Amino acid sequence: MFNKLNLNYKLMMIPIAVIISIIFLSFLFSQKIDILKKQVDNIYFGNFIPVHNLHQIKEKYIEIINIQKLSKDNQKFIVKYWDLYNKQYKNNEEKPVVKKINDQLYLALKSNKISDYLRSLKNIRFLIKHEVDSAALQRKIFIKKYKNMQDYLFYSQVSIATLLLIFMAIVVYYIIKQHTVLELLTKKYKIEANTDGLTKLNNRKYFDTIFTNLTQISRNNNFLSVFVMIDIDFFKQFNDTYGHDAGDIALQKVATTLGTSFNRDYEYTFRLGGEEFGIVIFDTTIDNIKLALDNLQGKIKNLNIEHSASKTSYLTISMGVVLIDETSYGLSTKQLYNNADKKLYHSKENGRDQYTI
Repeated sequence: MFNKLNLNYKLMMIPIAVIISIIFLSFLFSQKIDILKKQVDNIYFGNFIPVHNLHQIKEKYIEIINIQKLSKDNQKFIVKYWDLYNKQYKNNEEKPVVKKINDQLYLALKSNKISDYLRSLKNIRFLIKHEVDSAALQRKIFIKKYKNMQDYLFYSQVSIATLLLIFMAIVVYYIIKQHTVLELLTKKYKIEANTDGLTKLNNRKYFDTIFTNLTQISRNNNFLSVFVMIDIDFFKQFNDTYGHDAGDIALQKVATTLGTSFNRDYEYTFRLGGEEFGIVIFDTTIDNIKLALDNLQGKIKNLNIEHSASKTSYLTISMGVVLIDETSYGLSTKQLYNNADKKLYHSKENGRDQYTI
């Protein structure tokens, strides 16, 4: 059944879900940025490992040149650190250069000539400069990506927060608008003469107001709503048999049963005129309606109002029910009312004491 708290809950769950999403996305973006920062640092400082190896080779070459003698220990030292450097990742442009330097390095070790050592030293210094420059360039590229990611996170958060504020404003406006419509309708017609004098149910004037807005409110809130038209079976015969005073008492008992059976928020009961009554319910289900109408029929029978002119020997009601959903939003108020009247007629034609949806 429709009620204000339920509507507020459903609508406010949407912005709450958006807030949770923002928090999650912010956390996710922050994690991505941290990963990128670590990647930058790993690449930058990782590039100093081969530079360290090259520096070891450079210092050993300087030592060899100074003493002008290559011992086996020095040779093993150079080969060891060169192999460490040579195993490091090289791109396609670096590979042929490093291979050429590799050949010259081993040639120098084999020839044991100062001139070859000097050439190799020059090559090692070239590689050191290249590695340092390459590391600096890569770090510069990644720092730019890192900054872009930070900016992306910031502007994403600002954009989402802005959209959220707009969305929440729309939701709040929507809630206020829809509730204001119903509340204004209720307050306005409570001030006026909106109660039937005999049965104390809402009168036909109030019914016309609610019924006119039934389709609009149902469509705006995507509700399944219901209009039930009720008629007391063989009521003319009841009056003829028991008199109009007894008829008025029967009407009051039926009205009281209606009022107590449908007294929740946004459930409306009316006396439409004579022995005809109406029920309007917002936001329900077919199963709930069937259960409620079955219970209503049982309660009317349990009144045990004698009616000798009826086939059941006690007073009963017949009902016609129309559902207001997306398939009927295009129907006019008159068409909905006529459809309910046709379903009521169908219930009567099929033996009365029943309802037709």
